[in-house]
Amino acid sequence: MSTKAHSFEEVNALIEKADLKLYQTGGNYHFNAATRQAEPGNVISKICGIYKIVAPILKLVASLPLIPAKWKAAIKTFTDLMDT
Repeated sequence: MSTKAHSFEEVNALIEKADLKLYQTGGNYHFNAATRQAEPGNVISKICGIYKIVAPILKLVASLPLIPAKWKAAIKTFTDLMDT
């Protein structure tokens, strides 16, 4: 995953394309506590899937000047970890 912050238009295009219903209740990639306990490896792949959709939003938000430096550092730490 790229570390660059996408433009609003790029992020919006990604979100418009994403099928979020897959991750919502009843969707193929939705999970609950029982699923998490029974199939932890499967849950990780589901989290990574939704992360790919959300990451550009997080990176865009972190690039905004009004976001405090500590918040930016927290977002960067999280996205760097997830990208790894």
